Amino acid sequence: MAKTTVTFEQLDREHRRERARDAERLRRREITPEALQAENSLLTENTRVRVRDLLGYAKRNYLK
Repeated sequence: MAKTTVTFEQLDREHRRERARDAERLRRREITPEALQAENSLLTENTRVRVRDLLGYAKRNYLK
């Protein structure tokens, strides 16, 4: 598989297109704001996240 490079400008354009599509869907009432938020969220509403030893993690990974 060949590697591809994506520029910041490409990412920005795609993000703007996605936001415009989302705004149009909201305007047409095809989706509710709550449903759109859930669709765009990294974690689902019922996802439980547990952070163990956050300080230790930060020291090991960020304070080298």
